[in-house]
Amino acid sequence: MAPKTVLIIAPPRVTLQDVTGPWEVFCRAEGLRPGTYDVAVVSAGLQKQVETKFGLGIVCERSVHDFIGALDTVLVAGSDEGVSGEADPAFLDWLRDAATRTRRMGSICTGSFYLAHAGLLAGRHATSHWRYLDRLADSFPDVSVERDPIFVRDGDIYTSAGITAGIDLALALVEADCGHDVSQAVARDLVVFLQRQGDQPQLSTALALRMADRDPIRSLQQWMPDNLQSVVRVEDMAAYVHMSPRNFTRLFKQQTGMTPGEYLRQLRIEAARRRVQELSGNQEAVAASVGFGSSRTLQRSLKPDARAAPRNN
Repeated sequence: MAPKTVLIIAPPRVTLQDVTGPWEVFCRAEGLRPGTYDVAVVSAGLQKQVETKFGLGIVCERSVHDFIGALDTVLVAGSDEGVSGEADPAFLDWLRDAATRTRRMGSICTGSFYLAHAGLLAGRHATSHWRYLDRLADSFPDVSVERDPIFVRDGDIYTSAGITAGIDLALALVEADCGHDVSQAVARDLVVFLQRQGDQPQLSTALALRMADRDPIRSLQQWMPDNLQSVVRVEDMAAYVHMSPRNFTRLFKQQTGMTPGEYLRQLRIEAARRRVQELSGNQEAVAASVGFGSSRTLQRSLKPDARAAPRNN
């Protein structure tokens, strides 16, 4: 069987890691299963030299216009050009034509704007970098924009969230082609902490919640995610910053907009979602590792925060 042709497209002013992340995943999978993939980084135009967003240049192997036959996987990396609507019409025409002869097509980060400009996301569910979701929804009202997942599949079209989410999407595609063992081996090679599923939120709780503007509350917030076993009660949080519980609670809410107890609960819930995968569903072990008293408490805490899985048509 011939190798699957995988094209990673680099438009002008591309975000470098949108290209290199997925490229590493597919290349390492090819190393583990020789003959599976023929991976190429290609330019969106006729020029092979592409300047990235912050100036570093990359030399592509070929141009998209060199590919006129059947393709397996096409991923469009993100750039400001796509967001602003300055995409080369010839490239958009190529995308429309390629969609008719490609098994699956997708985007990394704001690469979704190229697919949308080409009309390939009309009537579909899609996502993009969290910073540009409103713009995607406003510019393309015929696209159902998903705000939470790190990647979304709708039929044969895949879209991912910002930058490193391209690695998660590529790992999912490799897993579909080669199985779980290969995708996990690639993730380990890349020292990816955890292969995230598509329905996980784009921003972690520690990033999404408001950070205090000064110490000692800010230092506590930075310490907590890796030390949840040591934080059983709000009193433990107060002790870390050497404050009385009453004064700590007042200051914490003033600087973060939420109570210490709710903040702790949110961190535990996110950590529990990760550990359920790592510990193969052993809920007692999960509960102990993130500071929940029992698996029953864990189940009660997770249920209200359950998220809908992405579409998988």
